[in-house]
Amino acid sequence: MKAVLLQCNYRENPLGIDDQKPRPSWICQGGKKQCAYQVTAQSEDGALLWTSGKVEGNRMHCEYDGPKLKSAQRVHWSVRLWDENGHIEDSECAWFEMGLLEPSDWMAKWIAGVNTDRKERLSADCFQKRFAIRETVRRARLYVTACGVYSAVLNGAKLPGVLAPGCTEYDKRLYYQVYDLTALLKEENELNITLADGWFKGKLGSTNEEYVFGTQLKLLAQLVMEYTDGSRQTVCTDESWRWSNDGPILYADLMDGEHYDARRTPSYAQRAVVTTYPICPSVSPADGIFEQEVFAPKLLTSPSGAKLLDFGQNLAGYVRFRVQGEAGQQIRLRLGEALDHGEFSDLTLQMDMPGLPVKGQEIVYTCAGGKESFQPDFFYAGFRYALVEGLDKVDPADFEAVAVYSALRFTGSFACSNQKLTQFARNTLWSLKSNFVDIPTDCPQREKSGWTGDAQIFAKTACYFADPAAFYRKWLRDVRDCQEPNGCVVNVCPRIRSADGNRDVLNGAVGWADATVILPYTLWKLYADKRFILENLALMLGWRDYMIQAAADKTFYHLPDDMPIKDQITPYLLGDSPYAKYIIESGLHWGEWCEPDVDGVEELLRPKAEITTAYMHYSMELLDEMLRAVGQQKDAALCREYADGAKKAYNYHFVRDGKINAPRQAPMVRALALDLLDQETAKNVAADLNRSALQRQYTVGTGFLSTPFVLGVLAKYGYLDTAYRMLENTVAPGWLAMVEQGATTVWENYLAYDEDGHPLKQSMNHYSPGAVCAFLFDTVCGVEVSGENRFTIRPQPGGSLSYAEARYDSPYGTVFSRWERTVDATAFRIEIPANTEAELALPDGTQAFLSSGSYSYLI
Repeated sequence: MKAVLLQCNYRENPLGIDDQKPRPSWICQGGKKQCAYQVTAQSEDGALLWTSGKVEGNRMHCEYDGPKLKSAQRVHWSVRLWDENGHIEDSECAWFEMGLLEPSDWMAKWIAGVNTDRKERLSADCFQKRFAIRETVRRARLYVTACGVYSAVLNGAKLPGVLAPGCTEYDKRLYYQVYDLTALLKEENELNITLADGWFKGKLGSTNEEYVFGTQLKLLAQLVMEYTDGSRQTVCTDESWRWSNDGPILYADLMDGEHYDARRTPSYAQRAVVTTYPICPSVSPADGIFEQEVFAPKLLTSPSGAKLLDFGQNLAGYVRFRVQGEAGQQIRLRLGEALDHGEFSDLTLQMDMPGLPVKGQEIVYTCAGGKESFQPDFFYAGFRYALVEGLDKVDPADFEAVAVYSALRFTGSFACSNQKLTQFARNTLWSLKSNFVDIPTDCPQREKSGWTGDAQIFAKTACYFADPAAFYRKWLRDVRDCQEPNGCVVNVCPRIRSADGNRDVLNGAVGWADATVILPYTLWKLYADKRFILENLALMLGWRDYMIQAAADKTFYHLPDDMPIKDQITPYLLGDSPYAKYIIESGLHWGEWCEPDVDGVEELLRPKAEITTAYMHYSMELLDEMLRAVGQQKDAALCREYADGAKKAYNYHFVRDGKINAPRQAPMVRALALDLLDQETAKNVAADLNRSALQRQYTVGTGFLSTPFVLGVLAKYGYLDTAYRMLENTVAPGWLAMVEQGATTVWENYLAYDEDGHPLKQSMNHYSPGAVCAFLFDTVCGVEVSGENRFTIRPQPGGSLSYAEARYDSPYGTVFSRWERTVDATAFRIEIPANTEAELALPDGTQAFLSSGSYSYLI
């Protein structure tokens, strides 16, 4: 048995971490059971730093507990395993390298351009430093960050990654990246770094807010070279760096695009200005954003004669192209998601709110003359189509779409006999890719915003399709940075500030801000890593206290008579209640966003005590369990009180004669999924939910919060056939209705075109409804992690499917489940990874406890 997939803090060979007690982990290959392990850490010269010693047991992770680690220190580590027969095998060697751990490690100065501190769209800042090296360099590291986004080129070689340093709450936290430049150095060197607006200064969110974090772009860079003789040389940003903003990038914005004039070359005629920034940068716990898949287009000609490129896949990224044009010739590419009767349309990029500026998503390229090539550095779009203007002849071979998203290890795949359902799973994966761009965004075209609600409902599905532990660990820091002093959690993290602050009234919306509890809980359960609890303990306790305060706030009972919204609020208040302290009736809450047949804007204004009470119970229940797991008994007891109190309040106010007192599907689903009902009432409510599904002819009747649960609760309470009919329904609102309309991603709503075939103003790349794909893994194929090194395999064949299969590269190894039905029988094939076990339950009542290996059953 051998340890493979060696990771440190959920990353393979991370270049730059700041954790003094990093977490090595691995999975087992070969053999049946790991009986013991030993992790050994060494310095670069082979000296022993630390060893765990031989540790009995099958745990596939540990915590480094050696001497304090130093800045820039590289640690090599390996794992020795003992299997069930006492055989010993050593892993290959892995490594991690520390970043700059102390503020005093930074010798570089912040620099900026001349006269650039303005609320104005300026050309990109171009910085240059030339330097020589003395002799053979043993190791060279560049540590670099920016207020803005940067692109770095050393001796003509562009450094990997895009849109660094990424998206953070810049006034609280700023990340830097580490690059290994050893192989790129020459005797004489030229380092060029270009800065553009990015998230720091550019347009953000649905309303195109600008200058959210500042008005001046700034650069901080430090190149440390170690020579073979042990000496060091450091090149730091300071007043000696050359600067100009007369380079080719005239305009660059994450929303609107990039304007590039190839005739211009930066003069670097002036020296940079030394400036300051109050935040000491830290190293990101996640890998950055990178170029990924590349797509070739088909050339289309619209009815009006316009030239269009169809890349066949909606994605987040940009277009790379080659061109041969005349000097001064201008080429324009407009990027969008939809066509309107064969013509280019940008409607899906626009928000359906009056007075908002139109978003561009365009590349404007001015030729220098001759053969040229181009791709943007400081912009990404959500698109499938490109409208090409300025070329008499368009050769599709000269264009390609490049997907960009965060570095992820993809772990899950699903396939079945219903090709539309298989396609929907692929579409969900593509919406994940498109919206995992340093933060979990809602959509890659209209907002690019880290909405908490979208993130929490999709978390379980994301963990099937990918290994997002490091990605989410980074984003949870962003959420912590955005939490208000009273514990309130803002809707969008990092925060997008509205100029008038009006949107702040929706901060702390339940079901959305509950991401602070649901996401750490989901990750803890999956990875068996208590750091997800401990790192977010203050965040979660702050949210708990805010919920308690919000429940005590009864201001809506005392609104003045002349307040315009009083008549809209008063009918929904519960009045005197013995459980008032457990019920939130104040504030505005998003609730079931995009619920079919409901006016979402009108819904925003009314109190939502049913939803707030349900989530008071749910979050307090999860938090109670987490707190007990880390020994916080006193805090857990308060959570227990509120979890139980909210459950009693829910039954007191929202259950009548053993049924939910509401005609809509969402409250039924919520009450069942969040365990709010006694056994008999749950059966009644499930029966009502089933009747509702039949009455709706198996179309979806839930919004964002409840949609991930609806199929699971139907299956749990014996209505598997209904669940499959809903799943396979091709009529809107239904998941496969999107596929019927040609979707290659998941849409915010189930329809993207009106009855006349015109695009609607709604996102066509929104992973939230795709959260239902967890059902494909945990119910259709029955694969679920039930504990550390443990699975439950409970496949439930149904619907029109003749076969279904899921493969999941879990934190404990690859598990596989397939079933195939014939007229006479159903065959099952199960694969359980080494050093794990599974509890198997088949539809005919067959049960078994499985160790690692392959198994076949016929029933």
